[in-house]
Amino acid sequence: MKKKNAGKHWKDAVSTSLRKLVSAPRMGLVTDMDGTISPIVDDPGNAVVTPRNCALLRSLRAKLPLVSIVSGRSVRSVTARMQLPGVVYIGNHGLERCVDGEVRYNLDVEAYRPQLEACVSELRNIPLEDVQVEDKDVTVTLHYRQTQDPQAARDLLLPLVEEIAARHEVPFFEGRMIFEFRPPVNVDKGSAFEGLVHEYTLDSAIYVGDDTTDIAALRAARRLRQERECYALGIGVMSDNSPEGLAVEADLLVYGVPDVENLFAWILENLE
Repeated sequence: MKKKNAGKHWKDAVSTSLRKLVSAPRMGLVTDMDGTISPIVDDPGNAVVTPRNCALLRSLRAKLPLVSIVSGRSVRSVTARMQLPGVVYIGNHGLERCVDGEVRYNLDVEAYRPQLEACVSELRNIPLEDVQVEDKDVTVTLHYRQTQDPQAARDLLLPLVEEIAARHEVPFFEGRMIFEFRPPVNVDKGSAFEGLVHEYTLDSAIYVGDDTTDIAALRAARRLRQERECYALGIGVMSDNSPEGLAVEADLLVYGVPDVENLFAWILENLE
């Protein structure tokens, strides 16, 4: 796998920043799912968290005050793929959370449901083969990974997505071969990560993610560290299709899902 930049690999920081991370009294681990603890697949419905990551996260949860999965998926989609006791599951980029088996919305986002339904209706009428519309209740994702030419599909879809979003007054965001419509509220993976740090009164925390939407959390980690609220590190998961800016915003890099497993194993072995 070709590296996209000369950013520092996590193994180069085991005696410095990572040592400080695992030496803190209360450390938390927060991770994205797709492309981070589960490999990217053409059909999102077929995504599976690797057995080694499941085992490592189970062991880490026994030692840490917080292990959390923060995903762009609906929280029900996340919990269907990973059911570890004590793990905090947050879906739709921070808009919803699974608490005692029940889905709870963090804000009054249900009020925007009619607008999102209208977006779903129009997106499903786009005449492009192999495009998938995923209705996640409080967000809507348009996938074009399975199209014959994803770059051409992206160029065709972008003006249509912009028009639909503007007409129904909902913002849209671009990720790895997706467009996503969300309610117009100030919530993202960065605010979700910060909220967990404060809720669990963490002394140190790590966020691991691979996509454009994870950049907000990588920036939040740097801000928390610089403002001395928490010694937080943002880890970018690099691949051949990493979004622009991921490596720049990350404090440290890992290369693919197997390397995430190696990082988690090192953390587990070196917790104090």
